[in-house]
Amino acid sequence: MDEMDPRDRINAAIALQPVDRAPLIPMMDIFSPRFEGVKMSAMINDLDLARDTLIKGFDDLGGWDATFLAGGLVTNIGWGNFGMASKLPGYQLGDDDLWQLDEKEIMKVEDYDFVIQNGWNAYLGLAYPRVGAPCDPALFFPRLGEIAAHGVKDTLIWEAKGVSVFAGFGPNPPFESVTFTRSLKETIADVYRRPDKLEAALDAIQAEQVPFMVGGMLAVKQATKWGNKVAFIGATRAPFLSPPNFERFFWKYLKSMVDQILAAGITPMLHFDSVWDRYLEKFLELPKGQVLLELDSTTNIFKAKEILKGHMCLMGDVPASLLKLGTPEQVTAYVKKLIDVVGEGGGFILSTGCDCPIDAKPENVKAMLETGKTYNPHHKVF
Repeated sequence: MDEMDPRDRINAAIALQPVDRAPLIPMMDIFSPRFEGVKMSAMINDLDLARDTLIKGFDDLGGWDATFLAGGLVTNIGWGNFGMASKLPGYQLGDDDLWQLDEKEIMKVEDYDFVIQNGWNAYLGLAYPRVGAPCDPALFFPRLGEIAAHGVKDTLIWEAKGVSVFAGFGPNPPFESVTFTRSLKETIADVYRRPDKLEAALDAIQAEQVPFMVGGMLAVKQATKWGNKVAFIGATRAPFLSPPNFERFFWKYLKSMVDQILAAGITPMLHFDSVWDRYLEKFLELPKGQVLLELDSTTNIFKAKEILKGHMCLMGDVPASLLKLGTPEQVTAYVKKLIDVVGEGGGFILSTGCDCPIDAKPENVKAMLETGKTYNPHHKVF
């Protein structure tokens, strides 16, 4: 049935142009290791094994339009923990447990002044010794450098296989960064207790991190000749803010970040977990046909389509609960609904709702993939 090259299909969907079928880019970084019998502790400590496990999962499951990340979310997030405490398989957890982020107050009130004066990277040098094992700075920072450098190698290996890498990591919105290490509870309290200090710190983070990360993405793009040039921008905490505080502490920074990333020739992919329903109309303020909004199944993706149809490409959102607890028939029906409703008129990429769960039923995963690759009612052009 396919008539388009996968890379062209993806880029056309983002640009709201016609495609032969909805592109399929599931997040399989957590599911693939257990499916292939590889321990999570091995995944986070052997970067070549991590990549090869994702490649084997891709092949054994029949493939899709692009791999989501070059080396996997496990190796990037499990260690690169945003200044949060983490629990890792083979360290605090069992060898085949999924890594966990352990939210606690690492950043103190007085650290706002340090961030304002010295920047975010300098602050992380203070934060990691407080986080505890396995985040000993003598081990942790070299590890992050190794992971970053390995991303180029992994991307080239995927591309030699004929598969493009969909996304690389971009900057976090500064409000999100602060909540990770200050904790959501304390950051929300600071919105009311010390709003000016919080805003000054966010200004400092934005001024440093966007050029730092965008420059890094450009270097990777040039080194690997990335086909899709998409930057993963994650957010999950801003919907807890009231509308005035949402604008002041989150949205103005995101809009500026999007503009700077687009100016660098990179597509912002807003990987926005949690419930964004009441703020969906805000996304109409972002440039038409140039930004991708990925949802995790807690936001109503069908409502998002009503509001953003013809303005922004949506990505998602087969729920983790369905892949774990449902039946193949239920998965197939939901995928068809996504393609029929969210895919109507174009601007849709089929994916999992955030990551495919570690313990999803293989038969459900296969139903999602098969339906996504073959279902095209009446062979219409989306």
